Amino acid sequence: MGWRLLTTCLVLLFCSVSAASALEETEAYTQGTNLFKKQEYLQAFDSFAKAVQMQPDNADAAYYLAVTLHHLGHLDKAKEQYKFVVDSFPGTTAAQQAAAILRQLTVAKQAETAGLPKETWVKYERRGNSIEVDGLVNNHPIKFDFDTGAERCLLTPVQLKHLGIPMPTGSPSGYGAGIGQSKPIPVWHLSVDLKVGRIERRNFPVLVSSVPMDFPLLGQDFYRDFEYSIDSASKTISFRQRSFDSAAVVKKAPPALTVDSAGHYIFNVPFVREGNSLIVSALINGKSVPMVFDTGAVFCLFSKSEASQAGISIDTRRPAFPISGLSGQTMAQVGVIGGIKLGPIERHNFAIGISDQANTAKPLLGQDFVGDWNYTIDNQQQVIRFTKNSQ
Repeated sequence: MGWRLLTTCLVLLFCSVSAASALEETEAYTQGTNLFKKQEYLQAFDSFAKAVQMQPDNADAAYYLAVTLHHLGHLDKAKEQYKFVVDSFPGTTAAQQAAAILRQLTVAKQAETAGLPKETWVKYERRGNSIEVDGLVNNHPIKFDFDTGAERCLLTPVQLKHLGIPMPTGSPSGYGAGIGQSKPIPVWHLSVDLKVGRIERRNFPVLVSSVPMDFPLLGQDFYRDFEYSIDSASKTISFRQRSFDSAAVVKKAPPALTVDSAGHYIFNVPFVREGNSLIVSALINGKSVPMVFDTGAVFCLFSKSEASQAGISIDTRRPAFPISGLSGQTMAQVGVIGGIKLGPIERHNFAIGISDQANTAKPLLGQDFVGDWNYTIDNQQQVIRFTKNSQ
């Protein structure tokens, strides 16, 4: 009798927990759809992500997660999620809708690419170690930091006021993090006409941050369809459009050292992509360390834990100095690397910044390390080609 009563109680408890769990799963999806209808996409994303986690077989939740990512401006991630829906839920309405959107995006991509120049170039200026290019936003001139460490283009209230564009209001579209404060910074989405050189994109989505910055960022989403080379001798960035059809073709990586037709040495350094970031493997004090190759970073920057793992200590004899980024301004301490090497470039007793407010996934490899080397970023073969100015 006791065992039967215990079994009955356990069954009732299991049923109660299952019912509560099912209710929570349904509520997450319903809450997501309600928030989506109110265009509160950031909160809707959280609800749909929770619904997908709790109900991995819910095709509608997976589909709406993709659509929400699309509305938030995360196009690459949205495409991945649309494809997941198509592959995981064949024959469903959600899969059919996802497939239709993917076809529309492909047609739009082809049309957009067709309107871009095959080759073009822009002059740049140095502001410290930063690379600065001229651009137009809604036909108004503006100077951008050319930043391979930034996934998205970014404007702040300082630039919006200069451009005569009102600051977005209402709930933020999302949150970002960067050098500066540790807490996430609210960002809003804004569509503008953006032009740099002969590359022009209309109704192009950019991010707007509430944190003041002197210069806006020209992120990788703007020049994603191009290979580009930076010539520090002529202060020129040359762009060459990648073939749409061959963009997905994986080519065999070139050897570490090649020679061009003029007899110049070309050093090929491989990279991998994490999102839109270029990750290279630098040799620091004899140890391989993954770093973000960042044209927007004036100097190399590590967090304290990253510096400790790489065997870099803080030089307490040198004063701390201010650094700024997306999340505002903070202070960095000075560290010294005994030896750092990437491809042909090697520095000794090299000063870096160390800060726990770096807010970066990996250490940044800044432009002070690159110095006077020219480089071309080859997105198809995923290498950075370095050549020397003296050649």
